[in-house]
Amino acid sequence: MTPERWKQIDGVFERVLELPANQRTAALERECEADKELLREVESLLEAHAQAASFIDSPGLLLSVDLLDWPGAALSAGHMIGRYRIIKEIGRGGMGEVYLAARADEQFEQHVAVKLIKRGMDTDAVVRHFRNERQILAGFDHPHIARLLDGGTTDDGLPYFVMEYVEGVPVDEYCDARGLSITERLNLFREVCEAVSYAHRHLVIHRDIKPSNILVSDEGVPKLLDFGIAKILHPGDGETAATKTGMRLMTPEYASPEQAQGRQVTTLSDVYSLGVVLYEVLTGHSPYRLCSREPHEVARAIGEIEPQRPSTVIDTRDVEQTRDDNGKVTVPTPESVSRTREGSLERLRRRLRGDLDNIVLMAMRKEPARRYQSVEQFSEDIRRHLEALPVLARKDTLAYRGAKFVRRNRAAVAAAALVFLTLVGGVVATTWQAGRAKAAQARAERRFNDVRKLANAVLFDYHDAIKDLPGATSVRERLVKDALTYLDSLAAEAGDDPALQRELAAAYDRVGDVRGQVRAASLGDSAGAMGSYLKALRIREALVAADPRDAQKRRDLAASLRKVGNQLIETSEAARGLEYLRRVLQIYIELASERPEDSAVRYELAAIYNDLGLALEVPGDMALALEHHRKALALREEFMTANPEDRRHRRSLSVTYENIGRTLFLSDDAAGALENNQKALALRAALSADDPTNADYRRILGISYQNNGDFRAWLKDTRSALESFRKKLAIDEELLAADPANAQAVSDLGYTSQRIGDLLSELGEHSQTLPYYRRALEMLEKISAGAPDDLITRLRISNARATLGRTHAKLGNFAPALEECRQAITLLQETVDDPANVERRRLRVLSYTYLGEAYVTLASHRRAPPGSTGDHWRAAREMYRRSLDILQDLSDRGILDSEEVTEIEVVARKIAECDAAARKSR
Repeated sequence: MTPERWKQIDGVFERVLELPANQRTAALERECEADKELLREVESLLEAHAQAASFIDSPGLLLSVDLLDWPGAALSAGHMIGRYRIIKEIGRGGMGEVYLAARADEQFEQHVAVKLIKRGMDTDAVVRHFRNERQILAGFDHPHIARLLDGGTTDDGLPYFVMEYVEGVPVDEYCDARGLSITERLNLFREVCEAVSYAHRHLVIHRDIKPSNILVSDEGVPKLLDFGIAKILHPGDGETAATKTGMRLMTPEYASPEQAQGRQVTTLSDVYSLGVVLYEVLTGHSPYRLCSREPHEVARAIGEIEPQRPSTVIDTRDVEQTRDDNGKVTVPTPESVSRTREGSLERLRRRLRGDLDNIVLMAMRKEPARRYQSVEQFSEDIRRHLEALPVLARKDTLAYRGAKFVRRNRAAVAAAALVFLTLVGGVVATTWQAGRAKAAQARAERRFNDVRKLANAVLFDYHDAIKDLPGATSVRERLVKDALTYLDSLAAEAGDDPALQRELAAAYDRVGDVRGQVRAASLGDSAGAMGSYLKALRIREALVAADPRDAQKRRDLAASLRKVGNQLIETSEAARGLEYLRRVLQIYIELASERPEDSAVRYELAAIYNDLGLALEVPGDMALALEHHRKALALREEFMTANPEDRRHRRSLSVTYENIGRTLFLSDDAAGALENNQKALALRAALSADDPTNADYRRILGISYQNNGDFRAWLKDTRSALESFRKKLAIDEELLAADPANAQAVSDLGYTSQRIGDLLSELGEHSQTLPYYRRALEMLEKISAGAPDDLITRLRISNARATLGRTHAKLGNFAPALEECRQAITLLQETVDDPANVERRRLRVLSYTYLGEAYVTLASHRRAPPGSTGDHWRAAREMYRRSLDILQDLSDRGILDSEEVTEIEVVARKIAECDAAARKSR
C-alpha cells in the first residue's frame, strides 16, 4: 500500500468516525462511491476500532489475558526497541501489541512489557489515546498499579512505552483457584480500591475496570492495569470525540449506566465498575446477562434491569457458560460457587445476606448521586463490615445497631443474657426502681450535654482566643486533642447525630491546623495534618450526601476540600490540589447564586479565588492566576469600603495585594510587583501597630519585607534587598523565640537566613555569609527531624550543605569545603531521583550546580593542595553533568522556563571548561 493510498483510507476513516453510528453507512457509500477496495479497508478499520474497547483491550503485561487475534506481523525475537530486546509477543489487540522484552544495555537484568501501536493503526485518535496512557502512568507510583519504566519512539516513528512485567491472573480467577473465603476476597478487593483511589486523587478516571485489568501475582499482590481509555479530569470538560460519536470506549459488562448511555463519566463510574467486579468475585455470577453488545441493548440492560442480590443470585443454575483464558469452559452452579468460597451454600448465603448485599448494590446504583461518593467511602464501608460495625449502605436502625453490637460483643452479651434470665423472676419486686432509672437517665443526658458544651468551648472559644498569641502552638495542640477526645467519646454514643458529626469534623480540622496547616503556625506535621483533614472531609461528604441542599453543610464541605487542596499544593501535588480547589470554587459560585445577599458566602468566595490564584502559579499560568487574584480584589475592596476598620477585611485585602504583586513579579513586571507589595506592607504595618502581640500580623508583615527583598534582589538592588531581609529576620527571630514549637517559624527563619547569606555572597562578603548559611542549615535539620519522610526538606538540606561548601571554598577553607560537599552528595544519593516530581528534580539541579561551583573554586584556588587540582576539576565536571542530565530531561518533557533553558547552555559550557582544565592539569 502506498503512503498516498493509506492517507486516503485514513482520511475517510477519521471523517466517518466523527459521525453518529446510524449515519456512517450512508456516509461511507458517499465517500467511497465505486471504490470497493477503499470501502473494505475503512470498514475494517471501523470494526477494529469498535472492538478494541481500549486500543489494547487486555493489556498484555501478563500471560493469562483474553486477547483478540488480529492479523499483523509480530516483531521477531531479538528485535531491538530502544534499549530492550524482544523475547516474544504476549498480547495483541485491535490496535496494539505487547511484547515480553529484556533490558539489553547490560546495566542490570530486567524483564519488561513493551507496548507498541501497530503499523497502520497509528491514526491521530489512536496515538492520542496511547500518549494519554503513557502520560497518566508517568505520574503514578503505587504498589498496586503497574509501573511505567521507560518510553520513546521506534526508529520508524511509532510511539512505545515500557512497563513493569506482571505475571498474574485476573482477580476473580485468582480467588477461585485458591478457594479464598469471602473475608479474604474482601481484603484483597480493598487493595484494588486503594489503587483506584490513588488514580482518582491524581485526577484520573480508569473507565475500564474489570477482572482482566486487575492481575494478582502468586504472592497475592494485585496490580491495576490498562489506562488506555482513562480520562484525565478537567473542570467542565465533556467526553472525548469518540464518546460523542457513539464509539463509547468501555467493556459493556462492566460499564456504568452513564457510560452505556454516553453521558458524563466521573469517578463514580469507576465506583460502579468496582461494584460489578466485587459482585462477580463474591458470587461467581455477572449481575447482567447481555443478549448482544449493541449499544441500545447494553444501555437498556445496564440502565433498567436491577441485578439480583448477591445472596440470592448464588442459587441460580440457568446461566451462560464462561470460558477462562486457557479456553476451559465452566458452568457456575450453586455447589461450585459455594465450594470455592465458604464451603457450603447455606454458609455463603448467610455471609452475603445483609451488609454485603447492600454494599455491593449501593456501589451499583443506577443514579451516580446514590452510589458511594468515592472509592474510599466504598472501601471504608467494607472495612466497617469486616469489623462488625454499622455500614453506610444500610439504614442505621436501632435493631441494626443492636445486632452489630451483639456481634462485636458476643461474650459480654451472652453473660448479660444469663444475668437477665436470673433477674426475670424479680421484675415485679423491682418495679419501684423505674423512677430512679429515669432520674439516672436524665443525669446521663445532662452529663452528655455538659461534656459536649465543654468540648465545644475548648475547641472553638478557648482555642480561637489564643491561636494568634506568640507561643500558643503547644497549648493549641493540647486543647484540640483534649476536645477531640471528648467528642470521640460522644460520637460513640450518638454517631447518628448530624450536629455532633459536624462538631467532630470541625475538631479534625482544628487538629489538622495545629499539626501542619500551610502558611500558618503549626507543628510541621504535614502528613498528620492531611490525615485529620481527610477524616473531616469524609464526615462532611456523608452529611452532604444525606442532605445535598443544606447550604451550611455544603460550606463545611467546601472548607474541607479547600484545606486538602492547599495541603496538596504545598506538598508538591499541585495538580491534585488544584482540582480540589476548583471543586470549592464551584460550590461557592452556586451558593453565591442562590444567596446573593449572604456576605459570608461572598467573603469565602474571595478566599477561594485567592487560593486558586496561588495554585495556578505552580504550573505557570500567570494570566489566569492574575485573573483570579483580581476577582478576589474586587470583592475584598468592596468589603473594605463598607467597613474600613474591620481588621479581618484589612488583612485579607493585604493578602490579595501581596498575591497580585508576586504574580506580576513572576510575569516580569517588577515595578507593578513592588507597587502592590508596598500596599500590602502598609496595611500590615498598621495592623501590627494596632495589635503588636498578634503573631499572625507580625508574620505576614515579615512576608511583605521578604517579598520586597526578593523583588529588589531581582532588580540588582542588593543593598536594599538586604535591608528588607534584615527587617524580616528580626521578626522571624522574635516569633521563634516566643513559640519554639512552631514549625512555620522555624522554616521562616531558615529561609530568611539563607537569603541574607545569598545577598552577602553577591556583595562578595563571604566571611559574613557563613553564620547565616549555618543557621539556615540548622533550621532545615530541625524541620527534617520532625518530618523525616519529607524528601523536599532533605533536598533543601543538601542545597544548604552545597552552599556552605561553596562558601568555604571561596574562603580557602579546603577541609570544611570538601566535608560539606561530601555530606551534600551523600544526601543526594540517599534521596532517589523521581522523574515524576519536578520540584524535587529542580532542587537536585541546584544542589549539583552549587557543588560544581564549589569544586571549581577549590580547583582554581591559589592555595590548592598539590596534586588535587585535577581531581577537583573532574569532580566539578561530574556535578555539572548530573545537573545537565536532569535539565535536558525536563527540557525534553517541555517543562522548563526560559531561564532554565538558558541554564542548559551555561552548564554545558562549564562542563567543557572543566574538561579542558582537567586535561591541562595532568
